[in-house]
Amino acid sequence: MPESVPPLSGLVQRGHIAEHLADEFINAVIDHVYLPIAASEYRAALTEGFERILDAVEAEEFAVDAGRELGELLVALQVTKPLGATACARIVAAVPDVLSPEPSDRSRRRAAQLIAEFTGGYASALTDRIFEGQALVYGAADLARRSAEEGARQAQARTRIMFEHAGSPIFIADEEGRVLEASPMMTALMESNRALLGPDGDDVRRLLADDPREVARTLDELSELDDESATRFLEHGTLISDGDISVGRWALSRVRSHDGRPALIVGVGHDVTELRVMHAKLDHLAHHDPLTGIPNRRSLEAAVAQAVRTGPVGFCLVDLDDFKSINDRLGHAAGDQLLIAVTRRLQSALAGKGALYRVGGDEFAVLVLPPFHARDAVEVVQRTLARPLDVQASGPRGDYVTVPVRIGASVGVTASSPERTTVEVLIAAADPGLYRSKDARRS
Repeated sequence: MPESVPPLSGLVQRGHIAEHLADEFINAVIDHVYLPIAASEYRAALTEGFERILDAVEAEEFAVDAGRELGELLVALQVTKPLGATACARIVAAVPDVLSPEPSDRSRRRAAQLIAEFTGGYASALTDRIFEGQALVYGAADLARRSAEEGARQAQARTRIMFEHAGSPIFIADEEGRVLEASPMMTALMESNRALLGPDGDDVRRLLADDPREVARTLDELSELDDESATRFLEHGTLISDGDISVGRWALSRVRSHDGRPALIVGVGHDVTELRVMHAKLDHLAHHDPLTGIPNRRSLEAAVAQAVRTGPVGFCLVDLDDFKSINDRLGHAAGDQLLIAVTRRLQSALAGKGALYRVGGDEFAVLVLPPFHARDAVEVVQRTLARPLDVQASGPRGDYVTVPVRIGASVGVTASSPERTTVEVLIAAADPGLYRSKDARRS
């Protein structure tokens, strides 16, 4: 049964790669996370998650579930700081290069899609984790109801005990925003934001969102619901917490009294500043090429979708000539330097004329901005790359030497039209011109 050997060896190799990725991640975050389980179990769980990522990148039928599952796994493993999420996303971005010295455009696109799903899964799981404390809202609402209806000292004592031991800002307020009960963290938050609380310094509604109209709409919506377990969420982006500007996210419920007394508002808050920072970092990773730092194909797709709404736009597909032979001759590190140098030079030359994107290994795209035309961009690209670029390569004695490298580019051009409104169609339309350009440059 010799035919079974290659798949088996591939599986073994895949397992080793996944273990390596798990170790790389652990080394990046070990000083910043708490291990909720034994280190061996932690590593095994991460290895399994990265194996699914590897499978997804190379599968015949691509599915993005592995990205979302990896994000959820990180939160389950108590990796809730932006550093951990960013480290994991960078590892996923590098998977195509780990699997092949010459990764395909397909594998890079898949990695970008997996990062996007990872972002969504991580953010969703982290939000769920943050609001597992939502039970506090219902508990506080129940106790508030008992206090309002019974006026019992015992119910009030239970409320006070719960608030005093709460690890979150919690409040019970009347519908005018006057706080009736507050946890210690809520009291501290109100004191730090006294200037926001209105002329009388007691309107907690002003801490719930930046726009008072949004607060009013949300509370009106809650007042019209019969379900007292209904919860609505608001965010305030400029709260002061521990001397720093923070983003506060609030879960709100409305508690009715059944004896004619006014309803009460119950709120539980969480500081989601780090979550917002993490969102921004992961969004940047999902939309930018990790090597050159310029926008990637995913960004290009969004830019094209936006640009074609206002009229035709020019499009250039740029392929570096003989990059593979240069990469093989000087080494992958020098090849990476060359790609970065090409990117910087093209970005500078195209400033104000077009936006540069990396869409593949040695392929770039230029979205040409009116009033410039795609043909103008071709001339800019080829003139800009006419001068050699300096890269550091390994010398004969194991040292590094500066090597001037000449590299040209073949360019295909097209423009959007009612029939050409996606990146895929624009690339297909530009391809013939690119190959004609390549043939002409060889002759």
